[in-house]
Amino acid sequence: MRAGVKGNRPTAVVLGLGQNGMATARALGRAGIPVIGIETDLGEPGARTRYARKVYCKDFLTGGPGLLECLVELGRTLDQKGVLFPSGDLNLSVVSEHREVLQEHFHIALPPKDVIRMFLNKKTFYQFALERGFPIPQTFFPAGPEEVSGIAARIAYPCLIKPFQPNATWRKTFDTRLFVADSPGALLSLYDRLFRVHRDLIVQEYMPGPDSELHWGVTYLDAAGKPLAVWTGRKLRQYPRRFGTATLAESRWEPWVAREATTILQAMGHRGYGVVEFKRDRRDARFKITEVTGGRSFPIYDINELADVATKIGIELRNQYVLGYRPTNGTRDGKWRKIKVKLIPPKGLPPLHVYARTGYYAPSE
Repeated sequence: MRAGVKGNRPTAVVLGLGQNGMATARALGRAGIPVIGIETDLGEPGARTRYARKVYCKDFLTGGPGLLECLVELGRTLDQKGVLFPSGDLNLSVVSEHREVLQEHFHIALPPKDVIRMFLNKKTFYQFALERGFPIPQTFFPAGPEEVSGIAARIAYPCLIKPFQPNATWRKTFDTRLFVADSPGALLSLYDRLFRVHRDLIVQEYMPGPDSELHWGVTYLDAAGKPLAVWTGRKLRQYPRRFGTATLAESRWEPWVAREATTILQAMGHRGYGVVEFKRDRRDARFKITEVTGGRSFPIYDINELADVATKIGIELRNQYVLGYRPTNGTRDGKWRKIKVKLIPPKGLPPLHVYARTGYYAPSE
């Protein structure tokens, strides 16, 4: 491996050149900092950035020993310690869990391991937030099917059901990280089905409101926990709607979001760069901590699957129809209204599938 960079400034090593990694490489490169990007697919759009020298790592997507060995080998080529910038959960976990080995070659600006584990484990974080009184949607951690009937009678609908961390069986069985239930019966049925695949599930209310009510609080805490900078912004659009990735966002200052995000990260013992996402609940106008995941996706767990997944996406894009719906009920009462889409396919066609919302909230104004 001949990727060493010599100079007066330490080299930034960015793990992954997807949207997060590419943005990091650009910001650092424009500041005159030498950047090396670690990737598996050096042909992807983000890997074409001119602000980073690229290093191929065949095991980048699977993490573990392969990524660790790649980083150690790279570190030995640098004339001074580099600075690691993880850009995703998997590589963040690898860096955190193996920091003792990597610190010989790199500066690592991360909080303690237990803090990183809390970030990556939904159940642990939600329990922490509940204990500290931080605002989160109504959340339950059923120990098994015997507890779900009581939860179904208490929780507001629609609600979400998801694993605290998807296991291998879940990933093979489903192409989404969460499901939506719009009634007690639907929740009981879903839980019975999902519990067979994953026994540690979270049930959480879904907060009504448009995607534009999703806000970020972003900060960087120094070694003493002092914020060096704070930024807030909000999503304007995301895809898929409700549980997707931002496609349009804006910088927008929200003092409460800035204060609360900083307070939460400090309480966790976090150090370095951190983000807390909130949604404004239109029922009481309060911001609450949320994590938006799921939607229609094609997960990739092996780089060899990439060509096949690209083909599937292409086929779906060429063979789909998007239908609109205009309700005849014009009452502006803010209530949840169910939608059911029935498909009656013509004879002779291959199997057709419907991806549709289960309902919507009527406007209240």
